Amino acid sequence: MRDPARTIPRAVVIGTITVTLLYLAATAAVMLLVPAERLAQATAPFAEAARGLGPWGPHVIAAGALVATAGSLNGVIFIGGQMPMAVALDGLAHPALARRNAGRTPVAALLVSSVLGSLLLLSTVSRGFVSAFTFLTMMATLTVLAPLLVAAAAELRFSWRSAKGWAAIAALAGLYCFCAILGSGLEVIAWGLVLLLVGIPLYVWGRKRKAAALAE
Repeated sequence: MRDPARTIPRAVVIGTITVTLLYLAATAAVMLLVPAERLAQATAPFAEAARGLGPWGPHVIAAGALVATAGSLNGVIFIGGQMPMAVALDGLAHPALARRNAGRTPVAALLVSSVLGSLLLLSTVSRGFVSAFTFLTMMATLTVLAPLLVAAAAELRFSWRSAKGWAAIAALAGLYCFCAILGSGLEVIAWGLVLLLVGIPLYVWGRKRKAAALAE
């Protein structure tokens, strides 16, 4: 990658703006296609909008959903392996998570994250499919937004005097993350705090292990 210090921040900002515009356009399209009284009672607004496109509408929406699911699943699997590996490389997790095969794939990290995700999924089976999916989606959102909120606060602190433009973007990002976390509900926030508390002993153990390794 050429000039990553400049390319990565620009890609993140441009990608965020693009996705935001797509979400706004999709929401506006649903509001235009579905009458307000029917939209207020709809449990699946996009499915209602698809019916207004004719007999081929639901098939197009289903195909788009499959493509989006495949793309997002690829990203989730990638992150599920890279994040534990990065933590292990920093000396804050067991070194086994940093091991890679001949193709430089973090197999151990992928297996651990997959097993933990499967256990979390099985623990929500009693809720029913829709409720379990909603809960897991909110938990996944929370676990992503929490570090983003911290990152936005750090960017705001470091860019406040040197780059007002980036500071403004960081402030907006932090405000969005904060509001989205509050909107996830008390149950999701409580479980997020539990995950945070579980991670603290692991973090302390990793710091001590890293300090001991540097002292040798």
